[in-house]
Amino acid sequence: MSSFLEKAAISARSNVAGWKQKFPDPAAMDRVRPPVFLPPDVGDCGVIAEVKRRSPSRGDIMGQADPVTFPGYYTRGGAEAVSVVVEEQHFGGSPELFREISRHTSLPLLWKDFVVDPYQIHLAAGLGASAVLLIAGMLSDAEMTSYIGIAREDGLRALVEVHDGAELERAVDAGADLIGVNNRNLVTLQVDIGVSEQLAEKLPPGVQSVSESGIRTPEDVVRMAALGYRAVLIGESLVTAEDVEGVLRGMVEAGRSRLR
Repeated sequence: MSSFLEKAAISARSNVAGWKQKFPDPAAMDRVRPPVFLPPDVGDCGVIAEVKRRSPSRGDIMGQADPVTFPGYYTRGGAEAVSVVVEEQHFGGSPELFREISRHTSLPLLWKDFVVDPYQIHLAAGLGASAVLLIAGMLSDAEMTSYIGIAREDGLRALVEVHDGAELERAVDAGADLIGVNNRNLVTLQVDIGVSEQLAEKLPPGVQSVSESGIRTPEDVVRMAALGYRAVLIGESLVTAEDVEGVLRGMVEAGRSRLR
């Protein structure tokens, strides 16, 4: 595990301790059945548009913008789903932000966090998530298998994030059917979308894939769509854009181009 992931794991455990005081029983929450996250019968390469206040590599990226306004931009711009970063210390998120975002969109929501405790999965379900992110690099094989099962029991899809071939093999062996290829190296924080190209050919049939990080232009989306990615996850390029809806529409149209 990298030093950043070690710090993230420590922060996550601290977050969980505080969240358990605020949300002691996620199973008792009123939960409306959420829409399906990335259904398999869609041919487009969809866009998962992210709400993220801060980044470890760039600091505050949203400025004075209100994060609650972004679900409207994303819905009108054609996003297929919304990712909400809930991690507090490094990214400025929170469960409260996730809950507020959920009130402003009917799109499927991805709970994006550093999951180290089943409680986080239960809380994601209780607050209306359709999917939860699991990071292979910070979980043992047994934890990954267990957490994928817990997510399914809670009615969530598990997006299992990998960065190299070894993590991809582990994720598949753990039962993942939805894999996110993170183009960002979580040791150096450097981004190279060539990682998605390298791993595309190693993805087994029947496993859906998402390319994450470093998707900045419609041409990048076309590139990922041509490789067979089911979706791309885009954050910083949207939250820092002057015309969020316009930029997003261009990305969405590019993802549909593989059908033409």
